[in-house]
Amino acid sequence: MITRDTRVGQEFSGKAKKLTWERVWAFSGGAFDTPNWPKKNIHTDLEFAQSTGLDRVYVSATQYLGHVTELMIDIFSDGWLRGGELKNARFTRPVTEGDTITVKATVRSKVEEGPITSYALDVWCENQDGEQVLIGTALGEAAS
Repeated sequence: MITRDTRVGQEFSGKAKKLTWERVWAFSGGAFDTPNWPKKNIHTDLEFAQSTGLDRVYVSATQYLGHVTELMIDIFSDGWLRGGELKNARFTRPVTEGDTITVKATVRSKVEEGPITSYALDVWCENQDGEQVLIGTALGEAAS
């Protein structure tokens, strides 16, 4: 967890998560009790994805964006929920079923103002090959 003593350059890492079909379908397949679940879309069905011009099924980027949020809550605790921000998030390469994603963050800057220390973190998600699939900046505060 981030504290007032956290230094610029300190790194944080989330738990690696394999994006299995079960995870992808649970996230993008609609309500579990829907007839013919999972719902057919570019994230759950190869034929549907190909009908839109894609060559394969791609994982919804918002799924691993949620993994970024999870790490930020781990780092900033409930302070993230009260005022943390993810800025300039960009998805830099596609993610497919079977990829393993790890969220990482490095403290870029910190500003101390009375009892509050504000931090800017470079954040990114890497796949199993070390390729960045998401990059952005997280802003949050740590109270003394």
